[in-house]
Amino acid sequence: MAQETKPVLFCWSGGKDSAMALSVLRQQKELRVAALLTTVTEGYERVSMHGVRRSLLLRQAHAIGLPVQEVRIPPQCVNPVYEVRMRDAMLAQKAAGVCCVAFGDIFLRFARVPRTESGARGNERNFPDLEARYAGTGARILRDGISRRSGVH
Repeated sequence: MAQETKPVLFCWSGGKDSAMALSVLRQQKELRVAALLTTVTEGYERVSMHGVRRSLLLRQAHAIGLPVQEVRIPPQCVNPVYEVRMRDAMLAQKAAGVCCVAFGDIFLRFARVPRTESGARGNERNFPDLEARYAGTGARILRDGISRRSGVH
C-alpha cells in the first residue's frame, strides 16, 4: 500500500533560499509540495520579497511543475492588509486540502516568529533547516542542479 503524503504549500520568494528549501522538502517522502505561494506587488508586477519579475516567477513555477498562488498586495502594504490577503490565500488552500505551510530561508530562526504569527495561523508549519547546510551553499547549488537562470532544477 502506498504511503499517503501530506500536501504542503511552499512560500516561494524566487531566490536561492527558496530553491534550496524546495529541494529539501521534495526529499521528504511524507510530504508533497502542492503549490507555491508568493506575494506580488500590484502595479510593479514583481515578487514582493526580492523584486523578481512576475514573468520570471511564472517561468520558475512552470519549470518546477507546480502551480503558483499569488497574493497581490499594494505598494507599501500595511500589515493588516497583508494579513487579510494572506489569510484569504491560506483559507483557499485549506479548502483544497492543504493544511501545512513550509518556509525556507538560510537564516530562518530570525523569520520564524513573524511567519508563525502571520497568515499561516491555523496551519501546520514546516521549516526546513537550511542554516546547517549554508557553509557549502555554492557547491550545493551546483551539485543539486539549481539553475541560475530559472532558480530551479
